[in-house]
Amino acid sequence: MSFLTTIFNIAIVIMSISMLLTLVRFIKGPSLPDRVISLDVFSANLLAVLAIYSIISEQKAYLNVALSISLVAFVGTMTFAYYLVQKRNKHQEND
Repeated sequence: MSFLTTIFNIAIVIMSISMLLTLVRFIKGPSLPDRVISLDVFSANLLAVLAIYSIISEQKAYLNVALSISLVAFVGTMTFAYYLVQKRNKHQEND
């Protein structure tokens, strides 16, 4: 096992711990925006783990999966932002 592989394995462990912590925030989050942001951070951590694993295993297929997940996460975050703006505008119209 080379030095670089050891560093990548340590990085995967650290990112996995970060994913567990964001999962806790997702479950305990007091508000909906907290949960959406924690889900977005979780997907970013997942992308990093997939990229690192792709480098270790020397398979490019995992990068395609990471790209697909990033697109879905981006669309989900933008949809939620649009929902919040529409909710705020509707609330301002009622006042």
